[in-house]
Amino acid sequence: MSDEQAPASSWEKLDSRLQRGAVELDEVVSIARLLSTHLDEQHRRHRIDGDLSPGRIEVADGQEPRLLPKGTFEMPKAYIAPEAWADHPTPAADQFSMASILYEALCGGRAFPGDTVEKIRVSITTGQRVPLAARVPGLADAVDGVFEKALAFDPEERYASCSAFADALVAAIEKSRKAEGVLVQKPSSAPRPSSRRQMLGRYELDDGGSPPLPWGKLLLAAVMLMVVAGLIALFSGK
Repeated sequence: MSDEQAPASSWEKLDSRLQRGAVELDEVVSIARLLSTHLDEQHRRHRIDGDLSPGRIEVADGQEPRLLPKGTFEMPKAYIAPEAWADHPTPAADQFSMASILYEALCGGRAFPGDTVEKIRVSITTGQRVPLAARVPGLADAVDGVFEKALAFDPEERYASCSAFADALVAAIEKSRKAEGVLVQKPSSAPRPSSRRQMLGRYELDDGGSPPLPWGKLLLAAVMLMVVAGLIALFSGK
């Protein structure tokens, strides 16, 4: 990556970037290194960050990602560890948040689904994680086990440090890259459908809508019917 700083206008918060889908694998690795260094330093000082989310990370082409200071906004619920929901945050809770961010960066979707705070809470506290295999076949074989450990319900079952988690994740990504015949994650350039839209075939529909009618095909069918009817009438007259 370049040592020159990118113009301020080229930096983008990760939460905005994720609206276009997964990010490049090299970017995921850089984000993992950034977060693990920051969090392990906090933990050595007996501090818990407790405020990690994609909105605090900025990315730019050709640049190392950077972490913004804690803000005044509320941390999104989708990145909060089970113990933190119960007001018992631990250093391992930061690792859980870090893993949730990296999971989303890899596949473009959140590890724990839910369109309301209550549904997200239930997903997290009951361990209803969406496996990477459901979103990124191939890459998941090497990587999903790493997330299973980093996103474990019990803090004691997670990695001993955020750096240990980052090392395991990077090793799994590299293993996936080297494996022959493995479908490695590719970033998407198109925005993800909004929650009020759904994909049906090649048409994007509003909820409750119908695909546009194929007028060209209908017109051709009508013309052919008229031709057939004309031929029948002609031979019947004879």
